[in-house]
Amino acid sequence: MGVMMKREGTQLQATFRHVSSLPRTDIVDCFNRLVARQRKLSQPQLCDLQARLLGPQGALEKFSRQVSREGRKTPGLDHLAVPGGSRHRLLAEKCAYFVLSLHRRYKVTVNPLNEMPRTLLCCMIFDQAAPYTLAERFAAMQALRQQDSAYFVKLIATTRHTVERRLVFVGLLEHFDALMPIEQSIYPRDYRTVQQGHLNREEALYGALKLDKPLIQLFEEHSPQWLLDNLCTGADTGKVT
Repeated sequence: MGVMMKREGTQLQATFRHVSSLPRTDIVDCFNRLVARQRKLSQPQLCDLQARLLGPQGALEKFSRQVSREGRKTPGLDHLAVPGGSRHRLLAEKCAYFVLSLHRRYKVTVNPLNEMPRTLLCCMIFDQAAPYTLAERFAAMQALRQQDSAYFVKLIATTRHTVERRLVFVGLLEHFDALMPIEQSIYPRDYRTVQQGHLNREEALYGALKLDKPLIQLFEEHSPQWLLDNLCTGADTGKVT
């Protein structure tokens, strides 16, 4: 989420700071403020916002289809008039080229947001008050989906050759709790309760896991097999040979 004042026009140019230029603590603060605003909305309102932005007929999917048809003429690719200075213009340009490349309208281009943290990506996608281009929001959405996909691949890998599922349910709960309210809105209302129940049953059988950091950080340091071998010890985990 960019740091903005409520005034429009030339004042915006001077007050907007792209979220990627902020210190980590400020990014987290921006994320938390956005979460607080979303929590004031009802479940139907959140679902409607999610559909209008990310759904099959939402703004970002419509933008993607338009890029496929019209290429560089598509509104939302223009990066020359964005506020935030040259750094914002450069990032918006890179995002535009990435989107074009997805539709074979430009050479293969890596998503410039791939290594950005989830909090930052969410701010770019969901802060409708900040002047990010559609290309930036779309690139952020793609990066977020890629990160989530990679996380779930690793989570599923912890189920190989064992019948116990403690790491899976810990990981599902951690992921859900990290989502913004608008992201959680598309899940079943009892999703968290159900997953917690599964974890409780696993812990009754095998004991509680002792993790010194979130699972997503452990995945950055160790393989799923290492976690199974080193964190799921001390109990009969029912390994399948």
